Amino acid sequence: MAKFIRFPFICLSIVVLTYGVFGWYVGHSAIAWSHHLAKQGEAWGWFFEDETIFLMLHILAGSLVLLITASLAAPVAIITILFGSSFKSDNKAILAVLLWSFIIVVMLRWIAFFAHFFLLFCGAILAKLELQKLGYPQWQVMSILIFICLGGFALGLFGFYNFDIRNLMINF
Repeated sequence: MAKFIRFPFICLSIVVLTYGVFGWYVGHSAIAWSHHLAKQGEAWGWFFEDETIFLMLHILAGSLVLLITASLAAPVAIITILFGSSFKSDNKAILAVLLWSFIIVVMLRWIAFFAHFFLLFCGAILAKLELQKLGYPQWQVMSILIFICLGGFALGLFGFYNFDIRNLMINF
């Protein structure tokens, strides 16, 4: 009972809200993106229908949510893989600096997309730190995070596709 009282409801509600807004955003922009990508695909010789691309965009967004939460499982190992072995020789160091410079330029060019990613990442980190502070084991923290992040994303998608905000505002 004492753990239930100390459970971080405010922190996890912020995470659900963040991922819900992301789900709403994906639902709002998926129609335009799928139509645009289908038209571009026809020019390139692809013949995917709008519905297929629409479904693939939702799967990609759900995979992004899973990738963000899974990357919190072993952050030290991921940082070691990304940065650790790249500075052992001069040639590797030059290539690593050029690669990371290119990645920084791409991030700055599409800062709006990376801002969404960082917001989701920070929300998941906040929830992980709060759950770890309460003494939950690592597997339980990751299970709760996956459930909450995917649940918030699904609630955002569900809210967008089932509630038309314009009709609600007109009737209000």
